[in-house]
Amino acid sequence: MPDVTFRLYAATSLDGFIADAEGGIAWLSDYNGEDYGTEAFMVSVDALVMGRATYDQVRTFGDWPYPGKRVWVLTTQPLDEGAPPGVKAMADPAALVETLRTRGGLVWIVGGGQTVLAFLDLGAVDEIEVFVMPILLGAGVPLLPPGASRKLTLLETETYRTGAVRLLYGVA
Repeated sequence: MPDVTFRLYAATSLDGFIADAEGGIAWLSDYNGEDYGTEAFMVSVDALVMGRATYDQVRTFGDWPYPGKRVWVLTTQPLDEGAPPGVKAMADPAALVETLRTRGGLVWIVGGGQTVLAFLDLGAVDEIEVFVMPILLGAGVPLLPPGASRKLTLLETETYRTGAVRLLYGVA
C-alpha cells in the first residue's frame, strides 16, 4: 500500500478558535505578509478532505483556491453542478480513508471539526500542524469539537516575527 500521511493543518487564535463567532476568518488578514510556508505546504499536498460546511464557506471566497488538487467533501448531500474540477463528494468517512490510503501522498484534512473528529476516530490523523496566532477571539468556531481527546508528541516548533507560533505534533 502506498505511503500516506493525514495532516490537520490550520491556524487558530491563542484561545483555540479557527473562526470568529460569526464564522469569519477576516481576523487572519492581520497576519498577512509573513511567509508561514503555506505555498510549500500546498505544493506538497496530494489531496484535501473537508466537511460540507467548510466546502460551502470556501466557495464564498471567490476563485477556487485548490485548482489541480483532488478534493473530497464529506457530505450526504450532492454537490452543486458548478463544483470545481477534481471535487468529489463522499458520505462515508471510513470508505474515504481507505480510498485515500490506496492512493498515498499527503492528505490535508482541512476541517471542520466533525470531519477531523471522524478521521481521528478512524486513526487517520498522523500529524497536527497548527499556527497559533497572537489574538484572543473570546468566542468562535473551535479547532476541534468535544471528544477529540488524543495523546500528541511535539515534533517541531517555529516562531515568527508576527508573534505566531507553528506547532507540529504527531498523533499517538
